[in-house]
Amino acid sequence: MKLNSILNENFIFCEVQGSTREEIYGSMLEKALVNIDSSLTVEQLLAGIIEREDMIGVPYEGMALPHLRHHELNDLFVLVGVLKEPVKLKPNDFAPTRLIVMSLISNETSDIYLKSIAAFARFFSKADNLKKCENIKSPAELFELLEDLNVKENITAEDIMCKDFQAVKADDYLSKALDIMEKSGKSILPVLDAENKLVGKVDATEVLKGFVPEYLLMMDNLKFVSSFEMFDKFFKEEDVRFVKDFMTPQGEIIFLETPLIQFTVTLAKRDSDMIFVVDAENKLRGLVTINDIIHKILRG
Repeated sequence: MKLNSILNENFIFCEVQGSTREEIYGSMLEKALVNIDSSLTVEQLLAGIIEREDMIGVPYEGMALPHLRHHELNDLFVLVGVLKEPVKLKPNDFAPTRLIVMSLISNETSDIYLKSIAAFARFFSKADNLKKCENIKSPAELFELLEDLNVKENITAEDIMCKDFQAVKADDYLSKALDIMEKSGKSILPVLDAENKLVGKVDATEVLKGFVPEYLLMMDNLKFVSSFEMFDKFFKEEDVRFVKDFMTPQGEIIFLETPLIQFTVTLAKRDSDMIFVVDAENKLRGLVTINDIIHKILRG
C-alpha cells in the first residue's frame, strides 16, 4: 500500500507559520476540522495532543510527530504541516522542526497509524529527504515526493528499535562497562568485535554474581550477613579484569525485518529483558526492550 493512499490533500498544509507549537498545531487543527465530522473542538484536541506530547517527552529533530487517540474520532486523520521557517517546538528538541506529521486516531485505526508513522519516520530520518521539504509549496509537491513510499505490511524491529546505544569490546576493562551502564542507565550492554559484530553481552547482575563469595550464594538466610568483602574485591579488580571475564552469550537475536508480534511474545514471556537486532552480517543495528513496546506501541 502506498503511503499517499492514506493522505488527503485537505489535510496537507504548506508554509505553515507560527512561533510556538500551540500556534502551529492550533492552526493546523482549525483548518482540518472543517473537513472532519466530529464534535471535538480545536481546544480539546490541542490540549490532548500537548498533554500526551509532554508526557512522552520524546525530543524532535527536524520532524515532529504529535498525535492523539480519541474515542469520538471515527477514522485516522493524518495532518501534514510544512513550516515556512523551522521552529523549535519543545525545550528538549534536538533541532528545530521543519515538518509536522500530526495523527488523530480512532480506536479502530491504531494498526494503520503505526504503519504509516513508521513509513514517515524511515523516509524522513534521511537528512536529504527532510531537506527537500524546504521547497514544498503545495500538496501536489508533497505527493510527488512521497509517490514511491510504501507502507509495510508489518511493524518490524527496524521500526521500533532503539538505534542510540553504547557497546563495549571484550578486551575493555570492566570499569569501562560499569561507567557506561551508570551513564546510560542500562544494566545490559552488547559486546562487539572489531567489526561491530555481536559476540555477546555483559549483564550487571552477572558481574555482581562474579564477586559474591560462593558461600553466600548457598545461604538461604542472609539476615545476619554484613560483610563488605565482595565490594572490596570489586574495587580492587574492576581496573584489571576484562569484559570478556564476565561476558555471557548474546541470547535472543532478531533481524531488522522481524515482525512486532514475534519479539513482543519473547519479551512478554521474559525469555529476555533485551533483544539485540542485527543485520545479515550479524552487525548490531539496534536494541529492543519492553520499554520500547510501551513507548512506541502501547503509548506511541
